[in-house]
Amino acid sequence: MSEYITTEILDGLEEALEAGGGTHALSDVLAAIRSGKAQLWSDGENALVTEINCAPREKELHFWVATGTLDGCIALSNKVMRWGRDQGCTIASLTGRPGWARALAREGWSFRMVQLGRRLTGDDDGEGQDADHHADSGP
Repeated sequence: MSEYITTEILDGLEEALEAGGGTHALSDVLAAIRSGKAQLWSDGENALVTEINCAPREKELHFWVATGTLDGCIALSNKVMRWGRDQGCTIASLTGRPGWARALAREGWSFRMVQLGRRLTGDDDGEGQDADHHADSGP
């Protein structure tokens, strides 16, 4: 774990996790870091959490959680991507709010896919959806 972990960074990571839908608590992320499944990068003011995902044809450096300033996170991410290349990663990805796409376009990032999400509840059976609209019919 990085030596530059402050209360502000931990609070920022927790806020980012909540904004991301609350699928993980800060304790879950810290456990992934301790186990080596995830990596924590910090310069004292900014922090990134990454993980390496291996697919049959690519090894991916995935940016999972970020906190700090935009410019600070970009500078830190450039150092992290050098590390990722050293680990054999051939692509990088991130999960984030739509504003990241605009902000990172100047850094060479582009859309590969769009990730959509929705809550599944016990009484949600899809009623009210257009019966002619199927997942494979396009937008």
